[in-house]
Amino acid sequence: MILAAGLATRMGRPKQLLQLGTKTLLEHVVENALQSKVVETIVVTGAYREEIKQRLASYDVKFADNPRYKEGQGTSVATGAAAVCPAARGILFLLADQPFICPQIINRIIDTFTGTGALIVRAGETGHPVLFDSTLKEQLAQLSGDAGGQQIIKKYRDRLETIPVCPYYLSMDIDTEEDYKLAQAIWDE
Repeated sequence: MILAAGLATRMGRPKQLLQLGTKTLLEHVVENALQSKVVETIVVTGAYREEIKQRLASYDVKFADNPRYKEGQGTSVATGAAAVCPAARGILFLLADQPFICPQIINRIIDTFTGTGALIVRAGETGHPVLFDSTLKEQLAQLSGDAGGQQIIKKYRDRLETIPVCPYYLSMDIDTEEDYKLAQAIWDE
């Protein structure tokens, strides 16, 4: 589940569609998900929905439109959770502005999930990407506001596994122009 519905108010423009190399931030995230062990990739859209769908037309993804995207990330998590196949064992949430989350990190999260019996597995202390057991799907589908899945993570912190992510920039998200400039510098290295 790739959360790409936001307005990008801190950035002032659609950060999902910012270029990094020859592709957008969102395209990098989609490609990394498609190259991982993830079985199905769903992109949650809201703001910039048409531009995003057009940009991803050649990718093997499904879309879930969040009409309540202005109410916060929780509504996108809820929209995504409701769109997941009932047979899914877990739901992995990725952010559209984390282009450095590579397939290997995604696979480590999945492997930790399947190998430990944890209800929730997240990368680093920031919490994204994060994988929730499908038994939490109903709780995820009821989220609203801007808290996202943090309230569920707090509720089940005794069943949470965190995998380290190093170097730091692998899990950085791009919220400001400074973040974007740093990401471009890292990409160009």
